[in-house]
Amino acid sequence: MSEQRRHWWQRRETRNPLPEPPARTDRLTFDLVRRGYDCAQVDAHLALPPARRPHPAAFDLARRGYDRAQVDRALAAGA
Repeated sequence: MSEQRRHWWQRRETRNPLPEPPARTDRLTFDLVRRGYDCAQVDAHLALPPARRPHPAAFDLARRGYDRAQVDRALAAGA
């Protein structure tokens, strides 16, 4: 134990129990999941101006990628 010696019935001291929420940005963020859309392709697609984006968008599946449902909802909403 790196802490001061304590007994089993004594509570541990907690510091910052909840992390700070991430700073708000205008950039869309998606959860990383197993078997999701390729991150690089989605980022490249969203970097294009809306008029130049291919419709319908097609992305490869990757072992670790963006959540497909979240990306589909964002694109349907006109992100």
